[in-house]
Amino acid sequence: MDPRSEVALAHIHPTLADRIRAAQETLTKKNIFMCVYQGLRTTEQQNELYAQGRTAAGKVVTNARAGYSNHNYGLAVDIVPYLSGDSGELNWQVSSPPFQAMVAALKAQGLAYGGDWKKFPDDDHFQLPNMPASPSPAMIADFKKGVPTSYFWDSYAAGNYAPAERGVPDAEAVDA
Repeated sequence: MDPRSEVALAHIHPTLADRIRAAQETLTKKNIFMCVYQGLRTTEQQNELYAQGRTAAGKVVTNARAGYSNHNYGLAVDIVPYLSGDSGELNWQVSSPPFQAMVAALKAQGLAYGGDWKKFPDDDHFQLPNMPASPSPAMIADFKKGVPTSYFWDSYAAGNYAPAERGVPDAEAVDA
């Protein structure tokens, strides 16, 4: 992985990071390289994204305020392939063969793909499986209390956030 991606991977759930690296190994054989351009987001970063297209310039890119995105828990990333090689400009063309190969490689690692969501599809978003598309009320409450990221990671590992157990459909999202 490129240095920018490794910085992002250092701050997300280790299982998610390992699966992304494994997908990159597969893609390297096809000369396709990914950039993890968003991983763990701070409260400030999430709120700045939420303001975009509302009270700040730009188009709306998220429906999630701080605490309402799995990025705030280190359980989600945004990834796109590079246009050429392992650095430089990013490829935002979802229908392009490199982008589709990236999606396939990450899904083969068992990651949930935001592009599959029916509400507010998020084509560059990937997260751990067996998670609700958006944080549960319990996660949000803990986020507001300021519990450490490791708490959420341990809770995920224990299966506490499985959508089927909570009756939350995995394919619907506020945002990621």
